[in-house]
Amino acid sequence: MKSDRPTFLYSMTPSDRTSYQRFFELGPIKTILENPGQLRPSGWDLTTRDRARIIDGKYVEVKSAERKRIRVYEDGSLFARVAADDDFLAWGQNSKNFQAAPRLNTLALIEFTLNFCKLCSQLVAYMFPEPKGLNLKIQIRNAVFGTARLFLIPYPVSSYAYTTAIQHYFAPDSKGTLKLPTASEQMKSRPDVVAYQLVRQIFYWFEVNEMDLRNIPYSTTGQDGLSFIDEDLIINSRGS
Repeated sequence: MKSDRPTFLYSMTPSDRTSYQRFFELGPIKTILENPGQLRPSGWDLTTRDRARIIDGKYVEVKSAERKRIRVYEDGSLFARVAADDDFLAWGQNSKNFQAAPRLNTLALIEFTLNFCKLCSQLVAYMFPEPKGLNLKIQIRNAVFGTARLFLIPYPVSSYAYTTAIQHYFAPDSKGTLKLPTASEQMKSRPDVVAYQLVRQIFYWFEVNEMDLRNIPYSTTGQDGLSFIDEDLIINSRGS
C-alpha cells in the first residue's frame, strides 16, 4: 500500500507460546485464508480471491490489490491491513469527495471488524497448545493528511441521522494504537462480543460521546447483558 494512505492494521497475537502444527504444509490455515467466510456477498470482509503463498519462509499471505493484505505467522500471529479510504473502509464516496471530507463508512468499519474476529475465532482452534489469551490491536495510520482528518458518524449508514448529522467525530491524531486483551475461549465462542468491544475502542479513539457510545450501530444487547455486533442487522442492512 502507499505509505501515505490512510490504513487500519488489525492484529491478533497469542499471549502464550503456541504455534500452528505443520504450518507450511497445504492444510487448514491455507484453506481458511483463501476462504475466510463472509456475512453476505460483496460485503466488507477478508475475502481476497487470492491463492495463499508462503513468503520468505516466514508467513502465509493473501491480498487483494492494495485494499487488503492478510498475513499469518507460525507463532499464531495474524495481521490484516486494509485501506481506510474510498477503496474500502470509506466506501461510498469518490476519490475527490473523500479527499475533501474523508468520512469512514460506519457499516464497512463494523462489518469488517466482526469478520476479522470471526477469522480469529477460526484460527485459534488450530493453535497448539491453545493459548489462554489473545492480544488484539488496531493501529490507525495516516488519519490526518493535508488539511483533512478521517471522521466517522456513529449511526447506521441507511439512516436519516447518518446523512444529515451535523456532529462529526474526527481523528484526534494522525496515528493511534488501540489494544484489547481477550480470552481465547471468548474469541472462539463469542467473536461477535469481542467485535463489539473492538468497535467501542475505535469509537473511543474518535472521541464519540457517551450517548452515541451507548447506541453503537448494528449491535444488540442479549439477555445475558452482553452487547455484540449483530450479524443479522448487517445482513439486512443497506449500504450508503
